[in-house]
Amino acid sequence: MRSSSSFSRSSFSRSNRMTLQEAWDATHCKCSLPVEAQVAWTLDNPGRRFKACPIYDENDKCDFYGFLDPELPTDYYRYLFFNLHEENKNLKNMLKTRRNYGEGSSSEMGKMKEELTEIRSKVGVIVVFNAMV
Repeated sequence: MRSSSSFSRSSFSRSNRMTLQEAWDATHCKCSLPVEAQVAWTLDNPGRRFKACPIYDENDKCDFYGFLDPELPTDYYRYLFFNLHEENKNLKNMLKTRRNYGEGSSSEMGKMKEELTEIRSKVGVIVVFNAMV
């Protein structure tokens, strides 16, 4: 049995839930606002698509909410899917950080090459000047 997550699932009355087909067919919420499919990445519903009222303020939004996908069969799969998503997100962030670091290194390398070219030209001028004297 799940501790707090079973509470959150059971606290939402099944009578208020839309069927999967009703959620798929819905184009507007009860506020008459257009709804688009979104993806939940909570531990209870990892990767599960849903449609909901686009108003985020709890006091102003309607109770329009419905899943487009069936619930994962067990806590094991929910936990596994959620953790794989989190690991993937962390790896993408690490890769992005390394790419940004690499871009910084490339720009530094370009500046250093410009400085080296400038120094070489100055040294060349000094050598030519010394040869003339």
